[in-house]
Amino acid sequence: MSSDSSIVKKILEYDDAWCNALGIFNPYLDPYKVHFTKDLPMYDIAAYNKYPKHRFVYDKLFIAQTQKIQCGLLSQLSKRTDVKYPIFIKPRWGHKSASSKNCFKIKEFDEVINHLDKEDMMWTEFIDARETMTDFLMVGGKIMYQMTSVYSEKQNGFIDDWKFIGESNKPPKSIVKWVDEHMKNYTGVCNVQYRGEVIIEVSLRLSRGGCYIKSSDNVNLVKQVNSIIDDGIWDYTLTNMSYKPFYSFKCYTKLFLVYLLPQHVLDAIMKWGGCKSFYEYFFEPSGSSGMVFFQFLHNDFAEGMRVKKLIEGLTNIMQLLLVGILCAILVLMRYYPKYEYTRWISGLLILVFITRFINPLSTNYSLFKAQRQQMG
Repeated sequence: MSSDSSIVKKILEYDDAWCNALGIFNPYLDPYKVHFTKDLPMYDIAAYNKYPKHRFVYDKLFIAQTQKIQCGLLSQLSKRTDVKYPIFIKPRWGHKSASSKNCFKIKEFDEVINHLDKEDMMWTEFIDARETMTDFLMVGGKIMYQMTSVYSEKQNGFIDDWKFIGESNKPPKSIVKWVDEHMKNYTGVCNVQYRGEVIIEVSLRLSRGGCYIKSSDNVNLVKQVNSIIDDGIWDYTLTNMSYKPFYSFKCYTKLFLVYLLPQHVLDAIMKWGGCKSFYEYFFEPSGSSGMVFFQFLHNDFAEGMRVKKLIEGLTNIMQLLLVGILCAILVLMRYYPKYEYTRWISGLLILVFITRFINPLSTNYSLFKAQRQQMG
């Protein structure tokens, strides 16, 4: 481990103490009376290690091959003469990659040259269809329950603008058939992402750490997950599994983020907007053109969109305002060095900027990692 990583790890050890001192609300824990078992894997690498017999699902080339679509290793693409463009390239191993890093639509072979130096890359034919996602709860290879999220048609790069989660959503029969055929004897949770009826990714965990199941506000769903993970059984005493449909919204900006709205400001906006209890700073780069930075949930689409636009607008205004003030200070220092209020303006800028740290330390570090990824 590098010295920089060691320093970051040491700082993050104080994250809970930092949040407690500032009275920061924890949207992952505070709203809920029932929590997931600690043995439920939250991340792909943990799931990969927990389920060795089913870790083959993290090979996205295998996933493509089982559906008989055009695909292969990127390093061998030049040998193929039957490839129809556009194609889609991405990292082969799902447990080693995150978000949309190194995922690109390629219109012609000449564009591939820029990506040949990336390790473990693959390609598939481009699937021009709406994306959907399903969380399956499984016991002994049998699907016991499903929660499906339908993505918005509008996207920022390859990232959805919002999702609709409801019991009326059902995965296509072909997706269910694939899960039945390939997840034999599997007991656990399984997340499947697909475009149209073509699976693009499979994970042995719930989407976003199970936030959608928790946000159903039905504790029986959480208890059922725990029963599967801890005891390997389906608890038939938990009969009510229904929930009210809701939406997940992602806030997006094309500006480089130098400032984050303080947690208490977001708390107030969430309460004012009638949003659900779960929300988070969530950084997902959309190539080099922009980034998703916040996710929240709402039962009403129109109200949720109003809150989304408010957060995006405030965030963009703060980036432009702070950068504008900084530029003004530099101009004053260069051309009006004796201007008496320069120090006051500089002090005000520093004070406002510091309020971005009225957030978990881990949030600021996650933004740093996402921006580093975005810049390549």
